[in-house]
Amino acid sequence: MDWFCKSIGMSIAWKIQTVISAFTSALAGGLIISRALVLIRFKGAKNHEDTSADEILSYIFGGAGFYFQYTHSFSTPFPLNILLWPVGLAEYYIRWSITNE
Repeated sequence: MDWFCKSIGMSIAWKIQTVISAFTSALAGGLIISRALVLIRFKGAKNHEDTSADEILSYIFGGAGFYFQYTHSFSTPFPLNILLWPVGLAEYYIRWSITNE
């Protein structure tokens, strides 16, 4: 019974960590995209520190990115899952190693 409760707790903890990591990376990616778009739009004449457009756009892109990850159950979509299967295998090994300790 002890092993069963620990495995349920670890599964819940990994799922919560997956959501937190997806949210963080979606916001970071949204900020990168928005700053690049501001740079392209103003052809480098305006610094991203001078405007709040990049922050506003970053939340929009970040929300769209998180929604995309959420609707795909935080897994890699079809064409990329074939190319990135070694990375997924490494991720599962790292999870197993951490949980096994």
